[in-house]
Amino acid sequence: MTNGQRLKAIYSILRKILIKPSSIFLVLKDETEYESYLLKKYGKTQLPTVDINNFLQNGTAEVNHFTFLDGSSLLTDLALLKSVAASYKKCDYMEIGTWRGESILNVADTGANCTSVNLSPEDIIAMGMNEKYAHLHGCLIPDKNNIKSVYANSLTFDFGTLNQKYDLIFVDGDHSYEAVKSDSAKVYELLKDDNSMIIWHDYGYNPETPRHSVIAAILDGLPDETHQYLYHVSNTICAVFTRRNLKSIVLESPVEPDKVFSVQLKNIPFKH
Repeated sequence: MTNGQRLKAIYSILRKILIKPSSIFLVLKDETEYESYLLKKYGKTQLPTVDINNFLQNGTAEVNHFTFLDGSSLLTDLALLKSVAASYKKCDYMEIGTWRGESILNVADTGANCTSVNLSPEDIIAMGMNEKYAHLHGCLIPDKNNIKSVYANSLTFDFGTLNQKYDLIFVDGDHSYEAVKSDSAKVYELLKDDNSMIIWHDYGYNPETPRHSVIAAILDGLPDETHQYLYHVSNTICAVFTRRNLKSIVLESPVEPDKVFSVQLKNIPFKH
């Protein structure tokens, strides 16, 4: 881990503690330990990287419902999600962890059947968060008939009660090692077929810096035979499970750009 990577890890830890002081107990095992763990157990400290253009339609995507506020995904993360969902004829989509609703709304715009699994406002408040933060979850989501909200803790929730399999699953809940490992193991059993995919958010602190605790949790949560199908998607902080045969590289930071993106902004007033 470079000094720059250490500073990013420290910033993330301090931010988590400021938001929720009790989380200090979840971050005592630092990223350096997980980096060593990955190297010892798996002989690598990152996933191979595949080009985001493998998933975008003709290299383009339109992202909506974006706030540019704290906790938002990258535009490229949402472009990845929306493009993958649109590649299915009628995508059955589930996400674990819905913040304001940016990700699930972009997927819903493709006509997908969407399910959100998230803690209830009452559960969030019980964890020590303030009421405003709790009630901002899902605040962007209108009454859309293709979005179903399920209030549950993914660590204890019986996903079998949903009685459904999915084409695409987005894991973006609690990013601690224990939670990501548990979520990964559970959602793998919910995939519809060999064409189904899982996307994990916060694979990295940024598109060039891997988050070793999350990578370790993904690898430990999934069967060994699936590891060959795990990748980091370039220009995003997402990891993906796909059985597609994709060309990959080992990313070396700093990265020399091989593409640039064009972004056109239009703001739309939003009323609660």
